[in-house]
Amino acid sequence: MAGWNHGERGRGLGLNLSDRLRQRQGSTAKSGPGLNPRMLAEPELASGFLGGTVEKNDHVSYYLIEEDVALDFPPLVGDAKRLERQLQLITGIGPKTADRLQQSGVVWVAELLEHERFGRGATEVLQCIQSRDAARLSGWGASDWDLARLFEPEEFVFLDLETTGLCSTQPLFLIGLIYFKEGRLCLEQFLARSFEEEIGVLGAAAEVLSQRPVWVSYNGRTFDEPFLNGRLRYYLGESLAPKLHIDLLRHVRRHYRGLLPDCRLTTVETYVLDAYRSGDVPGYMIPELYYQFVLYQEPSLLEMVLLHNSWDLQTLVQLLGVIQGL
Repeated sequence: MAGWNHGERGRGLGLNLSDRLRQRQGSTAKSGPGLNPRMLAEPELASGFLGGTVEKNDHVSYYLIEEDVALDFPPLVGDAKRLERQLQLITGIGPKTADRLQQSGVVWVAELLEHERFGRGATEVLQCIQSRDAARLSGWGASDWDLARLFEPEEFVFLDLETTGLCSTQPLFLIGLIYFKEGRLCLEQFLARSFEEEIGVLGAAAEVLSQRPVWVSYNGRTFDEPFLNGRLRYYLGESLAPKLHIDLLRHVRRHYRGLLPDCRLTTVETYVLDAYRSGDVPGYMIPELYYQFVLYQEPSLLEMVLLHNSWDLQTLVQLLGVIQGL
């Protein structure tokens, strides 16, 4: 996607955040003879850990960790042709009207193109199917699974963010993606080793996301997508909108609310996927671990965070296969 130009605005904010963090740390240190606690030495950015590489886009660096994923893309069980028979996608047609039309022999949306009342709506539905405008079709009631069949597996991307807070005025530092790359599923983690590198992470991940119209996440329609776009708008003045965003949390709540202790992803892993994480880092600790990493550039502080993100993403791939069959 063209237009991901990295401006000076983001660099300035990142530097100020880094300086403020070091000053805050320094203000709590004990002063010795000739020691100014606000003048802490800035460590060299960490590199060479977990097989990652330092990358650059538009002269802004970021850290990239990538690996092949030993998972198959789950079969898609929906039926795109069902969309052409779903009369209720047409504005003004509810369940009763749809029943009456079907009893009169109307099966396909196309059969209503010349209808005095429903012709315009039928035309809009068929145009949206043709153009794969999944967002509008979803708003009219089409299921995620039927809409997913409008796309190829190579057009999907699984998305998970790690951030320093719940509001997009705070930085994000890790964007994890799983998607098809050269014919196989690949996990990529775009890491900002400092606040200055956030803009590099955003630009690199946006290049991948902008080329894949189907996003799969867990609470991503409420959190990840708006948070990501908030950061993109601030730094780059643009935002992204997938054609279809499959938020698996909404499906888990529909099927498992009241049956599971809660709908957290780790709970779903245990009860639905029969998997258990050993030594996973609690989510509330992640921002503090990142702040410590920024200060000291010690990779061990982030290793469990990166593993946590990888686990989340791989769980999404598995959960997509299970939840469709319910």
